[in-house]
Amino acid sequence: MKANKLIFILLLFGNVFSCMSDQIIHAYVVVKPNSDEFAINAWRPVIRITYKVTVDKVIAVTAGLVDEYNDCKISDKNNWVCQYTDDLGINKFGFENGKYWKDPSWGGDIKYVSRWEYNVIRCKWYQHYEGKFKGLSTCLQTII
Repeated sequence: MKANKLIFILLLFGNVFSCMSDQIIHAYVVVKPNSDEFAINAWRPVIRITYKVTVDKVIAVTAGLVDEYNDCKISDKNNWVCQYTDDLGINKFGFENGKYWKDPSWGGDIKYVSRWEYNVIRCKWYQHYEGKFKGLSTCLQTII
């Protein structure tokens, strides 16, 4: 029985320690809704992008799709820049003081927001589709 408790404590400690040293940061994407949905909110939540920051590269996970960026200058998980080239030219993106940015930007119909703003927008959409009480309940469940 003591061995089980010791194993449990070690696993718990390991999980807490790994969370504290986690090098993961998120970007939250919202878009302008269709004209008939604009009354719900001026923005519609789309997706959360997860970035795992290592010493020499950044790994992006978007809806299960993984992209690895090696041309990066990394200070820490809150301050880094990566670049890549595609058909449109050189693209740069990253975080500065924990805030996501992208150059060139997407324009006025897509933007990146804080986690708090993303959740507030998402809650309004939940309430619209599920009703005030159930929507708020669903919203709180997804935040916790």
